Amino acid sequence: MKNNIYKILFLLAVALGFNSCETTELEILESPNVLRPDQADIDFFLNAIQVSGSTFFEGITEEGMEVTRILHQFGPTYDNGYGPGQLDGPYTTAYAGILADMRAMEPLAEENGLYTHIAIGQIIEAYAISTLVDYLGDIPYSEAILGLENENPNLESGQVIYDQMFTLLDEAIANLNLTPSFEPAVDLYYNGDKSLWIRFANTLKLKLYLQTRLVNAAASTAGINSIIASGDYIVSSDQDFEFKYSSVDANPDSRHPVFARNFDNGVTDYQSNSYMDLLLNDKSIADPRIRYYFYRNRGNASTDPNALPCIVESAPAHYPAGEVFCVAASGYNGRDHHDNDGIPPDENDRCDWGVYPIGARFDDSSFDGTNDRTVGAQGAGISPIMLSSYVDFMLAESALELGTTGDARTYLADGMAKSFDKVMNFRADLTDAAVAPTPADVTDYIDEVLANYDAAADDDARLEIIVTEYFIALFGNGIEAYNTYRRTGKPENLQPSLLANPGVFIRSFLYPSSLVDRNNNVEQKANQAIPVFWDTNPEGFVD
Repeated sequence: MKNNIYKILFLLAVALGFNSCETTELEILESPNVLRPDQADIDFFLNAIQVSGSTFFEGITEEGMEVTRILHQFGPTYDNGYGPGQLDGPYTTAYAGILADMRAMEPLAEENGLYTHIAIGQIIEAYAISTLVDYLGDIPYSEAILGLENENPNLESGQVIYDQMFTLLDEAIANLNLTPSFEPAVDLYYNGDKSLWIRFANTLKLKLYLQTRLVNAAASTAGINSIIASGDYIVSSDQDFEFKYSSVDANPDSRHPVFARNFDNGVTDYQSNSYMDLLLNDKSIADPRIRYYFYRNRGNASTDPNALPCIVESAPAHYPAGEVFCVAASGYNGRDHHDNDGIPPDENDRCDWGVYPIGARFDDSSFDGTNDRTVGAQGAGISPIMLSSYVDFMLAESALELGTTGDARTYLADGMAKSFDKVMNFRADLTDAAVAPTPADVTDYIDEVLANYDAAADDDARLEIIVTEYFIALFGNGIEAYNTYRRTGKPENLQPSLLANPGVFIRSFLYPSSLVDRNNNVEQKANQAIPVFWDTNPEGFVD
């Protein structure tokens, strides 16, 4: 028996030895099924980078909307709301997607004189990396994406990275101005118009200058004034930087991801009661954009405590007088900030996303309670990454706070007008004229805001008005809302959490698990109260 076992072991060893030699020989050969980087199509690299840009935006924007009460956030505390894995997706998209593809594409593009390809990649990289600094603080950058050369890149100062982003954007603009340069086969944002990419690059620089106004006001002022003087930034809606989706739902699914999540298998999201209340009741008339932002599945208030348990409850004692609780108004059924209750049978009662920006439907007062993929624009929405209206609100803030070129009141008026134009002309074919707001409604709204601005006691009150209107225009973009709130401490009257003591406001998010677990040089933050480098705002933040 032993002899048989030895024979078997000997034969296995021989077989393994032959197999090992064969594997060794194969490893020195190039697989015909695997492309080397220098064999790849450069346009494919750029297409992947462009798609990753929108994926990154949608993967990180909702957290900003939630903490600023534009969208409902579960809880019941800030620490419970988000764990270390929350930003794994966008972090991976930025590094394993955008940066990795850029590092592979750039030398090939340089060799072939494809400077526009490089420039577009550089701009998207600058947007993603600066946003990660805004959300996380210090992150790996210069030492990142080096493979075996450095498997544990060190954290780098957010301020140093910001400086590198200014340089990267300047390099991108220089590359866009190089001729000749073969153009990309596909430009998913600007359809091959290099001048618009230059405008977006300059607008991104303007944003970064404004972000740093609390730590370097002189440089921010000079930088913003230089960009204003050039006139070469986003000033009209035809220059907006946005990613457009279609209604195609297979091979691949090209719809807005929020639409797919809420209309394929029933609504999953809750809208923010306080944000809907802001649009409904902050002025003497309801905001004309409300029918575009939200769709009511019912036209009256729910009376079923099984579907809406809070209707038999009292508002928390720490809520200030007049604070909305439970529902914003009949049909506008959302949730209060940090409401962490389970999910009742309320699918047909919840207020849905509307036609703007995710491509759902205009609220025509039909209240049909239908939540499926056939409604409205069927997901043909947009990711509103940087719009001309946003630029005007940023310039209004900088004019008021830094004294940069231009009049804050004029920028405020222009920002509102551009936002109304953008939203109310979005899929106008789906708008019901019988209930749609009129131009007179828009004029009345803008006039009321400007009258309030003129009557404001001081610049602090005027800044409150500017930022409040900016927040309303930002529906769909939580990145700029989160940044603006930390930079200004406004709006001041955001809804408190349901719990009286939910913990401190998130000044930066925890590092992603995909960073901490795989990098020996990175330790998790002690908490989420650590501000990023440009956030020196002494203002208190709402709990």
